[in-house]
Amino acid sequence: MSRESPVDPPSAAEGDFFASFVEECSDPVLSVDGDGVVVYANPAVESALGYDPPALRGRRLAELIPEDPDDERVRSLRRRLSSDADPSEAGSFACPLRRADGSTVAFSVRFHEHQSSGEPVYTGVFRDGVEEATARDLRTFRNLIEHSGHAVYVTDPSGTIEYVNPAFTDNTGYEPGDAIGETPAILSSGEVSDEYFAALWETIESGEVWQEDIVDRRRDGEPNHVHQTIAPVFDEDGGVSRFVAIQTDVTENQEAAGRLKQYREIVEAIDDPILLQNLDGEFELLNEAVSEFAGVPREELYGTDEFAFMDPETAAEIADRRREVIETEEPVAYETSPTLERSGREAAFSTRRYPHYDPDGELAGTFAVCRDVTEIKRREAELERYERAVNGATDLIAAVDREGGFLFANPQYRAYHGIEADDVRDLSISDVVGDDRFSDVKRHVDRALQGEAVEYRTKRTHPDRGMRTFDVRYYPLEDPDGDEIAGVVGVLRDVTDSENRARQLSVVDRVLQHNLRNALTVIRGRAREVAEATSDGDGTDQDSDADAAEAASYIVSRADDLLTTSEKAHHITEILSDVPEVEPMDVGRAVDELVESLAADYPHADISVSTPANGEAVASATAWLDRALSELVRNAIVHHDGAQPTVDVAVEGAADEIEVRIADDGPGLNDMDRDVLETGRAVDALYHGSGLGLWLVYWVLQQSGGSAAVEDADPRGTVVTVTLARATE
Repeated sequence: MSRESPVDPPSAAEGDFFASFVEECSDPVLSVDGDGVVVYANPAVESALGYDPPALRGRRLAELIPEDPDDERVRSLRRRLSSDADPSEAGSFACPLRRADGSTVAFSVRFHEHQSSGEPVYTGVFRDGVEEATARDLRTFRNLIEHSGHAVYVTDPSGTIEYVNPAFTDNTGYEPGDAIGETPAILSSGEVSDEYFAALWETIESGEVWQEDIVDRRRDGEPNHVHQTIAPVFDEDGGVSRFVAIQTDVTENQEAAGRLKQYREIVEAIDDPILLQNLDGEFELLNEAVSEFAGVPREELYGTDEFAFMDPETAAEIADRRREVIETEEPVAYETSPTLERSGREAAFSTRRYPHYDPDGELAGTFAVCRDVTEIKRREAELERYERAVNGATDLIAAVDREGGFLFANPQYRAYHGIEADDVRDLSISDVVGDDRFSDVKRHVDRALQGEAVEYRTKRTHPDRGMRTFDVRYYPLEDPDGDEIAGVVGVLRDVTDSENRARQLSVVDRVLQHNLRNALTVIRGRAREVAEATSDGDGTDQDSDADAAEAASYIVSRADDLLTTSEKAHHITEILSDVPEVEPMDVGRAVDELVESLAADYPHADISVSTPANGEAVASATAWLDRALSELVRNAIVHHDGAQPTVDVAVEGAADEIEVRIADDGPGLNDMDRDVLETGRAVDALYHGSGLGLWLVYWVLQQSGGSAAVEDADPRGTVVTVTLARATE
């Protein structure tokens, strides 16, 4: 509210009028200086207090206030009027004064500051206590206004401010002295049009109340959002004597409204359904996403519930969750996949539902945020299928990032490399493959990081399973968010068994081709000799009979050799057909039992044995180990060139290994047999069945994770040392 009202300096005539008004005022008028000393008293002082006005000049006003040690209000008043404090800052207050005859009368007074000869003077009009009840009501009303939390200011009919309460100062930053005498134009922010003010004045001058939100400006320049009510005050004749304005700070409300608008826009822009339901489950607030999923206009959904647009089973489940929130007043999370017939959409939602309260803090219903996780669920299902395929594969599969840090490894990879934790992201290639193989693996991985698919075959020694052969493939791992290579996927296929079987077939084939062909050729020749001897003679020629008997004996011998070879080939087939599983085996006890059995089979041989106590030489090996050790001892006895073979078998245990030493004094092993035992590479020139037996030993040791070494004995013979890993507890 504003209206400019120019004020001219008072004329001499007007000065005489004011002086006459004060002199003739029926209420006592007293003026004091800055020290509280009376400098003027009008004639009414004598009639009201009994003091000669000139006689009061020079006395302190505080001396007229009766002393009352029990009344803190009176003591405070005396102190205020005895100091250099500005009494005009106290506003209106009750002031008891002592008459000349010693009696006391109560006055209501308010001091106003003015200048006299350049010095401040404070003048107060003392209202007689005869109207104490009215004054008390006025004081009470004024006290209410003074302590009101709303800004209040009063103007005269022309718009000049006559009064402001403390809240006005708090809200606008203008002190009373800054505002009184000014117009409300000091509050103008410049954002309100002239038409607005014209309508305002037209309303209040017609005697009506004006109220509306307005943007004012504080003294510091900050905008001040207020709800303003301006009402006319009428005098006894019905005319407008003043205007009173009440302002309520609505800055927070405006900010809240702004935030509400912002939140509403955000909620509407969100693709996930958001909804508010009352205690009966009826929708009271929905965003557009709910309507789109439901296939129903939003206006039709208000007042309904979930059963209006989805299958009954899912709707019943949601209703149960809603009741759970209402009963516990705690949030709940759940997932649903409703059938939305009207929209025809397939969707899965991850929902979190919360209790909703009204402004009085009473539970009013629930609100839910339903996140559309349809695509996530589809990807999760697809990922689960891939995980099952990867984790269920017999191959060793792992992936690393560009720095060589592991991203994942399937259970087969972790088991082979002895990784106990499911999460391998704290490991690197060097942690897993070891320093001896790191450079080779790193070289192939770097090739894959350049976008090249890498394939190669390698051999790796396993602590329990011995030497294993792998077909290794590295593939570049593409970054799903870009075109760069994010890492490498490695697939390691253990082809040891298939490689062994291929070598087995080659060996068996060569054995059959060589040994059986040669033996059968001889048998055929001997059979012809028998046939010729039988057909040419009459059975009386002793030489012919002897030749026939020798040929028949040779045929039997060679047939026995072929049966032995066939039996060994069958054993090899059995061994290599089984899954090579290792288990703890007490080698000392096994060797004791083996030697005892062989001593019975070959009584002409001198077999000695040296083994530790039971349980002290437990190795990790397959169940075929005893057959391999038996083959070595039998080979030393059967192929000995003397009448009494000597074989010494000893078992020794070290910290990590178990050794079995088989020493004989025979003719020794040729280079081919040595190569079979130590490397498994000799496949040519097999000329007798024992070679197949040594192959059996090699394959059993390989499956057991062990090895064999061959040395010459002194002065003659061979020492075969079998080394096996000690079994862990």
